[in-house]
Amino acid sequence: MAKVYTIHDIAIRLNISKSTVSRALRNHPDVSKETKQAVFDMAEKLNYQKNILASNLASKSTNLIGVVIPEIARQHFFAQALSGIQKVAKENGYIVMVCQSNEELQEEINQVRALVNSRVAGILISLSKETNSFGHLQEALDRNIPVVLFDRGTDQLEVSQITVDDYKGAFDITQHLIDQGYSNLAHLSGPMSLSISQKRYNGFIDALKNNGLNSAEAVVYQCDNLSLDAKEAVDRLLSMKKQPDAVFCMSDYMAIQVLKHLKDSGLKVPQDIAVAGFAGDPITELMEPQISTVEQPAFDIGVQAAKRLIMEVETEDKETLGFVNKVLPTKVISRSSTVK
Repeated sequence: MAKVYTIHDIAIRLNISKSTVSRALRNHPDVSKETKQAVFDMAEKLNYQKNILASNLASKSTNLIGVVIPEIARQHFFAQALSGIQKVAKENGYIVMVCQSNEELQEEINQVRALVNSRVAGILISLSKETNSFGHLQEALDRNIPVVLFDRGTDQLEVSQITVDDYKGAFDITQHLIDQGYSNLAHLSGPMSLSISQKRYNGFIDALKNNGLNSAEAVVYQCDNLSLDAKEAVDRLLSMKKQPDAVFCMSDYMAIQVLKHLKDSGLKVPQDIAVAGFAGDPITELMEPQISTVEQPAFDIGVQAAKRLIMEVETEDKETLGFVNKVLPTKVISRSSTVK
């Protein structure tokens, strides 16, 4: 039987690393033209191209990157993040497989295990709102499949994470509302199982404290279904003896629903009550009135997460590389839903 040559054989003959050979075969821009040509020539000489499947089986990985997100349909953020991931993956010779958890832990577990069984090179994941255990991700790590969290992270796993400064974004948009003269603020949060919900809540509360407002009496309504609880939240706010004069919503989609229900109730925004969101979804600019929001660098989050994952996939010294926790900045966009 003819010998099945691998990347290792090419690397030995050219006296270069296996990761360099791997990148050259994927036409990675970091590899010089001379090295690429040498690798291509040696691969042809060894008939390597005819044995790619055998090589993948031997290394127990492919050029696939698995991505697990909560949802796409109502989430411009994840659509943009996926665009960033796709861009980096394509530039580096990887193919992206996208799965949705639908905000369910069991579905997240199923999707992660399916990706592991598909021998993906690495996994990018934004956790579901139900995720409170991480055995499925540890299973991937135990099989030497790198995992990088993006947007929604956790401190219960020793992995790289690419997130935004949810705390400061919430603090800044709350400060904006206070600067506009609003003093009886309410916050519609997401489920507190999510780290982003906790950070945005903390930013809201600390901004109140920083301005001498009574945070203990602040109205906070937890929307476990994110956008789906918006109508009930608005009804509750309007039934209060002292109605809030401004509402900071966990997400833009939630803010859009709140705006709609306020207008259906005959109230004017911002004259009767101001509304602000979080995400920077372009649709907020098309609403009447336009909704103030916190802009997140969604595309860049995808880019940074994909770059980090590929770095961890291709490194030959994971222990030295270690892990990173990169936090990207946010920006307040003030519009007519809050500006008096």
